Amino acid sequence: MRTLKIKKIAYTIAIMCFFLQGFFYSACSDWTEIEAKDYSEGLSEEYYANLREYFKSPHKVMFGWFGNWTGKTGASMQFSLCGLPDSVDFVSLWLCWGNLTPEQQEDLKDFQKRGSRAVLCWRAGDIGDNLTPGGNAKDLKEKFWGIVPRDENSYIEAAKKYALAIVDTCNKYNVDGFDYDIEDNGTLMSASYPERANAFMTTLRKEFDKTGKMLVCDIPGAIGWLSFYDILSDEVVKSVDYIAWQTYEPNKYPLDPFFDEIKRRKPDVFENVISKSIITATFERGGDKHWFRDVMENYQYHGGLQHGGMGAYHIEYDYPGTPDYPDVRASIAVQNAPKN
Repeated sequence: MRTLKIKKIAYTIAIMCFFLQGFFYSACSDWTEIEAKDYSEGLSEEYYANLREYFKSPHKVMFGWFGNWTGKTGASMQFSLCGLPDSVDFVSLWLCWGNLTPEQQEDLKDFQKRGSRAVLCWRAGDIGDNLTPGGNAKDLKEKFWGIVPRDENSYIEAAKKYALAIVDTCNKYNVDGFDYDIEDNGTLMSASYPERANAFMTTLRKEFDKTGKMLVCDIPGAIGWLSFYDILSDEVVKSVDYIAWQTYEPNKYPLDPFFDEIKRRKPDVFENVISKSIITATFERGGDKHWFRDVMENYQYHGGLQHGGMGAYHIEYDYPGTPDYPDVRASIAVQNAPKN
């Protein structure tokens, strides 16, 4: 591992001792200190071991869609995964569909060493989006993936092949899984043919289980967008590791009515869904960033059930500050406050 001077350590995380199978695990004291630190000589294996135990422990996750990723290039760590606070659980690599540069591969490897994970992420209304040789033209996608118009079985088989191509890409670059950004109708995501999307997600889950990779989906966080949620079967919904809801405007779309509607639509799986639901703000629009602190970090569903955590779109935009990532660090601390 190359020695870097990296501003690290969320002052946040308070891991209390907890008992598991006869052993006690405790947090590294560095994680709970208020100021970010510079480490120019690297960190010990004990530090990383303790951090990985934290990620395994019950806690609310910190997540982000990470854009503009370059890896370890230049003096700034803003666009490097290793510039994130250590206690960020995982990120979705926004608009990354493979072909990682050497700098990105090195950055990813060091990011994973501490126990954090990174998954590919893109929008895919159609089968083959972003992975079809030659581009996203309809005729190219149909030919390459074996789609025969009006032959429904060919669409389902093509959806499975598309999923396998994503799995191959994750395996090739040692990426930790896939986040399906569900915002578009098309040959894959269709209310008229829900079997396609469900076959796609089921194939991803089955293959990812072989290597311990993550399956995540994200859906816009307003009731009008829940038509996409309706397409997913209860079995698929239960199979994903997290659902990141794009709850960017809680003033217009309050969280409690939103989750009430999710409960109404799929009541049998609601407790499972809320437990892995990530509520998010956007850092892309500076005027909306305050929701991350004003609403997200203290939110609790009025029914008393705990959600999975919080996150931000373009989390890297929080980098400038003293310490770096000031809002992310503060919110991790609030989410996982010390317990006596």
